[in-house]
Amino acid sequence: MKSNAPDYQRIMAALSPSAAQAVSLTVYDRVGSTNDVVRDRGNTFELKGFTVLAEEQTRGRGRRGKVWHSPAGGNLYLSMGWEFDLPPTRLAGLSLAVGAMLADAFAKALDAELQLKWPNDFYFDGRKLGGILVEMLPERDGRQRLVLGVGLNVQMPALAPGTIDRAWTDLSRVIGAPVDRNRLAALIIDTMVHGLDHYDAHGFSHWLSRWRGRDFLLGRSVTVGDPAPIIGTAAGVNEEGALLIETPTGRRTVSGGEVSVLEFGGLS
Repeated sequence: MKSNAPDYQRIMAALSPSAAQAVSLTVYDRVGSTNDVVRDRGNTFELKGFTVLAEEQTRGRGRRGKVWHSPAGGNLYLSMGWEFDLPPTRLAGLSLAVGAMLADAFAKALDAELQLKWPNDFYFDGRKLGGILVEMLPERDGRQRLVLGVGLNVQMPALAPGTIDRAWTDLSRVIGAPVDRNRLAALIIDTMVHGLDHYDAHGFSHWLSRWRGRDFLLGRSVTVGDPAPIIGTAAGVNEEGALLIETPTGRRTVSGGEVSVLEFGGLS
């Protein structure tokens, strides 16, 4: 829908004055990856607030280099650069915090109650509709520099069978109505600008209870391969954002890895 395509003027007009002053927005028809565009910019220029939105990505990716299918015509692909005064150890929960702040915003603005799958995915009714990709750049002048990418299925165009190998949905299906992608982009930018400033000042603790209230994995039988498989029941996250798993030999703490929900021995 051409009228719903990403539009710089419409997005900027929908931003709060403080967010409009905090970001430098560029809108593209097509890029390889919005995260890559922001990262390349950060090699030379100031990173904080530099934001890229694209109608299509040809090399979209998720965590661990996985392909993120990024067709034109209905979804949202956005990346923002940011800088923090926090030490690297205090940024461990950042992707969870971004998920929590955006899920809260979607609930308030769109009446879309999403769940969060550790560490960085949006789910509804057992189906994935988006994800967050946080990439750290070399620090500069003692500040931690990161690129935060958000990919959301908004009004997914028809796909060839087998294009996506997991159950998926999109925001228009969740709320039962079309979604204005420019207003959605403004909502995300506004939320991230204010939320990231808050994280820099207060860390992850403010967002922890909000994330726990949307925990998709809690109580489900899961397996994590990092590197040897850990099989057990997801028991939430700790104060640093690490996943807790109850196993027959005791509680395990997992800081990274790919989590799969098992279809047997627990909730699916």
